[in-house]
Order: sequence, then C-alpha cells, then structure tokens
Amino acid sequence: MKNGDISNDLPKRVIIVADVFVNKEVTSKKVFKFLPVPKVSYTVNRQLLSNFYLYTTRQGVTLELVSFDLDEDGLTQLMDQLDTLGTNPFRYYASYESVNHLVNELPYRPEIVGVMDIAARQLRYGHWGLDRL
Repeated sequence: MKNGDISNDLPKRVIIVADVFVNKEVTSKKVFKFLPVPKVSYTVNRQLLSNFYLYTTRQGVTLELVSFDLDEDGLTQLMDQLDTLGTNPFRYYASYESVNHLVNELPYRPEIVGVMDIAARQLRYGHWGLDRL
C-alpha cells in the first residue's frame, strides 16, 4: 500500500538454493543382515534459517526455496520439516532440473531481486547473485 491506496506492485523476492543451508547425509542400513539400503537424511543449519527469517521481517521481502537435487515431493517434505521446526521463512518453493533452467528463467521474473547459492555457482546468476543477505 502506498499512502492508503492498494498497490499492484509485485513483492520483492529472493531465491535461496537449498544447498546453502541443508546438508545431505547418506547412511546405509542393512536389510536381512547383508543387503545395504541407502538412507538419505537432511540436516538444516538453524542459524541461517533464523537469519533468513529475521531478514524477511525486517526488509519486507519474500523468500523462495529452490533445489536442483530434490523433486517436488522432496521439497514438500523439506518444507514440512521446516514448518515443524517453527522457523520456516519460505513461502514458495520450486524444483529445477538444472542451474541453466533457473538462469534462463530469471530475466522473465521481474520480482526477483537476488539469488543466493553456494560459491561455486555464484557467478552464473550475473547481477542477481548474492553471497549474503
């Protein structure tokens, strides 16, 4: 709202890749005492989640969670896990098949003000790349 009028402006949005704050751990469990079955578990960096949550409340931006490894079902489970932790700063989530797919979509999304990713892929995003909030 601007001066009491309803504004049609798009809210600013920052995309955060799940690799920034989620650590993937693969363990194996033996079934029938000889058949190893891999089990994937995800641990979340709670300090970064807290920083993201405070950033959204102070700056008035919306965060979107993006993953290249997880599919939509995996992201839904991750969002449910974040909801149970109590500090879920993300409103939206999407799964992309590759980094190129996300990079090619950025010029067509005017609400995006930045993308936060790991340092190895940071330069792929051009002026949208963020190393910190």
